[in-house]
Amino acid sequence: MRRGSSEPWIREEASRLSSLALPIVITNVLWMLVGTVDIAMLGRYSDEALAAASLSGVWVHMTQMLGMGLVMGMDPMVTQGHGARDREALGRALQRGVAVALLASVPVVALRFLTEEFLGLVRAGAAALAGDHAADVLASLDLDALERLAAPAEEYAVIQSLGTPFFLVFIALRQYLQGRGILRPALVVTVLANLFNAVGNWALIFEFDLGIRGAGLATGLTRVFMALALLGFVRRARLLRGAWVPWDAKSLRWSGIARTLRYGFPIALHFVFEVGAFGTSTLLAGCLGVTATVAHAASINLASLTFMIPLGVALAATTRIGNLVGERRFERAQGSAWVAMGMAASVMAVLGLALFAGRHVLPWLYTSEHAALALAASILPIAAAFQVFDGLQVTGSGIFRGMGRTVPPAVFNFIAWWIIALPAAAWFVLRRGDGLQMVWWAMVLGLGIVAAAECLWLRTRGPRSLARETSGAGSD
Repeated sequence: MRRGSSEPWIREEASRLSSLALPIVITNVLWMLVGTVDIAMLGRYSDEALAAASLSGVWVHMTQMLGMGLVMGMDPMVTQGHGARDREALGRALQRGVAVALLASVPVVALRFLTEEFLGLVRAGAAALAGDHAADVLASLDLDALERLAAPAEEYAVIQSLGTPFFLVFIALRQYLQGRGILRPALVVTVLANLFNAVGNWALIFEFDLGIRGAGLATGLTRVFMALALLGFVRRARLLRGAWVPWDAKSLRWSGIARTLRYGFPIALHFVFEVGAFGTSTLLAGCLGVTATVAHAASINLASLTFMIPLGVALAATTRIGNLVGERRFERAQGSAWVAMGMAASVMAVLGLALFAGRHVLPWLYTSEHAALALAASILPIAAAFQVFDGLQVTGSGIFRGMGRTVPPAVFNFIAWWIIALPAAAWFVLRRGDGLQMVWWAMVLGLGIVAAAECLWLRTRGPRSLARETSGAGSD
């Protein structure tokens, strides 16, 4: 395409993506602050409580993302249905998303009761991998910390699970509205949720002296509040008007639910592979003791905050690409995909510099323990190194969801993390006795592989390739 004709087109797509992404980014950052408040307040309560919550968060987040991934199988049907102006497809997608949310909450909550056993397996696996002959390595590990923190970690996970069904229904409502370009309700609800959570945490952790139990209860109640508030918003503003059909037997027809699961299961696997990889990094930090766990928790939370911005771009790309595919504008969708990738890479380059520049200041938000602060300052430059990779990989995944191609990101994440990066990290930490920095360099490797694979896949199998298909998304 000639330069003169491409620039206005690129600007238009960047403007559309930005208008979608900005409220999503703000919503994501605000949602991330809910967890940040938990970590920050527990850090002021005790380092032991913070470490236990961080280890519990590995299992909680992994199981939660399993449920979220299944629910987000509704994304291609919502976004493409909106692009095609298919009222019934939109209504059925939401109904089946809610059904999947309630079904998925059962195994998610059940898995929370296995938190202590999960950490026990991690401890046993770490000791076995280190080997009896590696006495110097075992001496550098603090595997007893995993055993000591396992019981409060499970308590934290179980207590907050009261909000799990509500949270997954909230996700279904959010994805439905987001796929239609209706973004304000989730933003308003998340602002209110932050206020609710902050007050709840302060009262339950400190005033009632419930510590980690109070943080878990506040989190669970916050998720209940979010679902009820968004549902109230939808009903009061009549946001289903023109994109809804009444509940009936067809709403719960297995073929329709199975279609949601067919899209959602690879998304869930992708989330579990990726979140599990970052969770494994926290567990490896846990093997190095409380100081390493606290430093890692502070650094990973900061990296997660920056991640919220490209995640917003990715979710905007899901909506925009899905809408364009529903309109059967495949060439435009291909171009929009590359614009989204460029936006994510650019903003993450800037945020990487910010993490590097603030490496001696930002960890103070989480802890005042000098050894943990020094360790966090040493690994934040490594976090800065993978920011662009992180932005590219999450945006690529969002593009593929809008296309209805949910399998490739799952495959890429499995190979990059569980075949290459994590075995390397475990070897260096548990066999060689290297420190926390090696865990973070493994994250650079894993994210880099996924980003490269998704860029190649987008070039060869992106939205343009859908033009060869004769049938679009329909409703069951």
